[in-house]
Amino acid sequence: MAENGERKLKPAEVEVVLRRAAELSARRREEAGRKPVSEGFLMQIADAVGIPEADMRRALVDLRSARPVEPDSLAKKLYGPAQIRAVREIPQPPESTQADLEDLLRLKQGLKLRQKTEISSTWDAGDVLGAVRRALDFSDHRALLKVRSVELRVREAGESRTEAYLTADFSNQRGEYLSLGGILGATLVLPVAIAGVYDPLYFLLVPPALAAPGLGFKLAYKKACAEVRRALDYVLDAVEKAPRQEPPRNDEARPVQGIRDLNPIPRFTPRSRD
Repeated sequence: MAENGERKLKPAEVEVVLRRAAELSARRREEAGRKPVSEGFLMQIADAVGIPEADMRRALVDLRSARPVEPDSLAKKLYGPAQIRAVREIPQPPESTQADLEDLLRLKQGLKLRQKTEISSTWDAGDVLGAVRRALDFSDHRALLKVRSVELRVREAGESRTEAYLTADFSNQRGEYLSLGGILGATLVLPVAIAGVYDPLYFLLVPPALAAPGLGFKLAYKKACAEVRRALDYVLDAVEKAPRQEPPRNDEARPVQGIRDLNPIPRFTPRSRD
């Protein structure tokens, strides 16, 4: 507790509060039609709440970059990045582009909407049923069910043109592959180490036994990442090749055709009891 009676927040709680406050503020700014915020003013706000300037600059670069920014970790060094991004320029306004992409994520990929703003939305597999479908899905048609979340972001790129960003967070699968590789490697190393007590030559097999499962799961992770990237490209290709058509105007409506001649309905005559 602080001296003034206010409760101190942990870093994770600060992140949740700032993200939620930013969402609420963005909605009110859109409704009120306020001017956008400059990057310099945003840096001052971040400094006031204790966010390092380097993290803010990385976040600003990530906002416009085709490659997502991810902090360094042991899992990233061993298996590679866990965020996969696909970028596409689509010849239609941002509003219709976002609506088309959200329809594809919902209907074709089976994802559930979690958060939504004017220019972005966040999706995931949903509840327990979504996790079951993810575990039982062995095809490549709904690869996005296996990711932790999918972020959709659109940005105006000119007159009636939009830059669409789809970012898939695959950190859950990377963690599972890393854990399974470590468990299987330890299982293989244990009997080799026991045999090495009687014959030291067996200790030469410890590094290969420990590295082989990790290498195998790394290849499996690379294959899964390729499937996720193909799924992201499929969603963007579908919107780029078939943009939304504007509804016809009233004066361009299809003329009403005349009613065709219909044969008369035969008269019903009840059958006599005799």
